[in-house]
Amino acid sequence: MNPTLAYLLIAVQTLAWLLWLWHRRPQQDTDDHHPLLLLYASQGGQAETLAQTLAPQLGVSAHNLDAWHARHPLKALNHKTLILIASTTGEGAPPDNAVRFTRTLCKQTAPFTGTRYHLLALGDKRYPHYCAYGHTLDRELKRLGAEAASPIATVDNLDPQTIAYWQKQLGEHLQTTLDVPAQPPSVAATLASRSRLNPDSEQALYHLRLACPELAADTALIEITIPHGKDELRRQYSVASIAPDGSRGLDLIIRLQTHPDGTPGTGSHYLTQTLQPGEALKIRALTHHPAELPDAPRPLILIASGSGLAGILGILTRMEARYPAREHNLQHWLIYGERDPEHDRIYASCLEKQREDGVLTWLDRTYSRGKSREYAQQRLIDHAYRLHAQLEAGAVIYICGSADKIGAGAQDTLRQILGEKTCDRLSKAGRIRLDTY
Repeated sequence: MNPTLAYLLIAVQTLAWLLWLWHRRPQQDTDDHHPLLLLYASQGGQAETLAQTLAPQLGVSAHNLDAWHARHPLKALNHKTLILIASTTGEGAPPDNAVRFTRTLCKQTAPFTGTRYHLLALGDKRYPHYCAYGHTLDRELKRLGAEAASPIATVDNLDPQTIAYWQKQLGEHLQTTLDVPAQPPSVAATLASRSRLNPDSEQALYHLRLACPELAADTALIEITIPHGKDELRRQYSVASIAPDGSRGLDLIIRLQTHPDGTPGTGSHYLTQTLQPGEALKIRALTHHPAELPDAPRPLILIASGSGLAGILGILTRMEARYPAREHNLQHWLIYGERDPEHDRIYASCLEKQREDGVLTWLDRTYSRGKSREYAQQRLIDHAYRLHAQLEAGAVIYICGSADKIGAGAQDTLRQILGEKTCDRLSKAGRIRLDTY
């Protein structure tokens, strides 16, 4: 080869390599030099929605904690005023998009310099770990010398008055006016029908169908306003999108909750006992990231217990509408756990029909009582080969139900089979999705 040509080729290759490195260099956020930093920790999407609607008013972008931390060390919080909106998941744990940030924060020893913060914590007073993650952030920031520019504000069930008051106080601190709608407006719905799914069971489960033409057919989560004396309560429910007879609509599965003292839960009692067919109620659709579908055809591993079946059915129904299983050669696996095989075989014919039609390839039902006591997560161990094969094929895992039962149990089992690092990698990629309560 001509020496001149050889040197020219080397120069071109070197230039191409330098250009490649330049494009892959860490990009500086436009907010890096702004004194405000808007961050959120969101599991279901409500904290993110609040942050994203607040961002234009403040002239900044909203980032989830882990996404921000992937590009910045904690010392980048120095000399910043932080606006934090944080929800809590499970037994006081951080949402999935705040796990890595929180690990680093809790290990941090170097104090912050000139860091101030405003913190809005979202929670639900029905659960013992009310706003626990918000309090964790508050405690750790104070430990490292950050100054609370305003007291932590805790919000029960997205109470609009509390959120509006916090926004007003925040605007006064920042010397600006914030006029951000906390939630989309409620719409009118009607209870079309209600039936008990397990008549002889100790713990009653009900199917409800609501009529509401204004809500989209692919709604994953709704908030229902519950009358409570002179006040109103708000409760969130996953939408199953299918009834036991296989018909499609705005379908819910609700367990009648009972407190330790024997009194019924306010929301579940109203919806399963007090409200009558034909009567009206107020509902609103909510953003719900744990129930988001994959952006391409992928097999699903669906794990649920109790009324968590509603969320799983909603995911499966919407998945079939977008990516029909037979058309895309998808093999979906449903593992569903309940209490008693004699009385809790809910949605039996519907699920069998899904299998017959090829929507489901595998259907495993387990029962924690009866002759062979077994929890849903045991099937992951029994069929570990299938789990690995499905994940190799790109499967996404969805877990729906009680945080301290199926949520903790399924996650522990996945870590046992796959290892901690693999589970972390899958969660980060959005391939383990947790929808627990």
